[in-house]
Amino acid sequence: MAGVLKIVCTPIGNLGDISLRAIETLKSSTIILAENTAHSRKLLSALHIELKNIQLLSCGQHEEENRIPLVLDRLGKGDVISLISDAGAPIISDPGGRLVEAVIAADHPIEVIPGPSAVIAALMGAGLITTRFAFLGFLAKKGKERERLVKNASTAGLALVIYESPHRVEKTLADLCKWCGPKRVVVARELTKQFETFHRGILGQELSPLFVEKGEAVIVVEGGEVSQENSPIEIIEEEIAALLQAKQLTAREIAKQVAQKTDMSSKQAYILVLQIKNAL
Repeated sequence: MAGVLKIVCTPIGNLGDISLRAIETLKSSTIILAENTAHSRKLLSALHIELKNIQLLSCGQHEEENRIPLVLDRLGKGDVISLISDAGAPIISDPGGRLVEAVIAADHPIEVIPGPSAVIAALMGAGLITTRFAFLGFLAKKGKERERLVKNASTAGLALVIYESPHRVEKTLADLCKWCGPKRVVVARELTKQFETFHRGILGQELSPLFVEKGEAVIVVEGGEVSQENSPIEIIEEEIAALLQAKQLTAREIAKQVAQKTDMSSKQAYILVLQIKNAL
């Protein structure tokens, strides 16, 4: 019998959101890979899932790479392995992506058991125009990459979904106002839990009700019309093309200039220059 890796969604706060399929999957597993075993033991106990015949192993951010050989070996022996995170959908701003990639590369089957997700829950309750959205996860705390991601998605007319720790929400809202303008925004706090709250307003103004710095938060910024202006990357590409056509600088010299003006590494800039050169 072929082994299979099952990616299982778990509750993000309300235990009642666990699906019957998820419970049966966890019960039938030979191994459960958990982001945090202490946290997951409490969940499994609450679901009355005994670990007598199930091996519970940690698979956090710093352990994922080391778990791959074991997982591939056990899948080859026919084991059913479940991957769970502390809450919600594994891999979505949580560990697991490299493991799943390795399992697929080794031709072992995977199975997704869908369920709770903070991204989807926030979008459902936001009441904003979110037909098309960009999930940006946790933004970098500072630097050009933070601004670039937001501006590129906003310029494309996409709604934004951002994870943020409660004590940084006000700072992030201020940055979003600076980069996106006075768009409608919702901060979803403590989703599915007892004190779930949707704080609504306009970027640059106070939210209603006032935001409380407690619990986990998801920021949703309304999408808008696609900007007719060129995006930052398009402007850079046009500059590279012009420099290449002028034939006064080598590709490496152009790449060095691009790296100095952007958040790209020298290697990334050089690859981009070569791609544009080959397209000319």
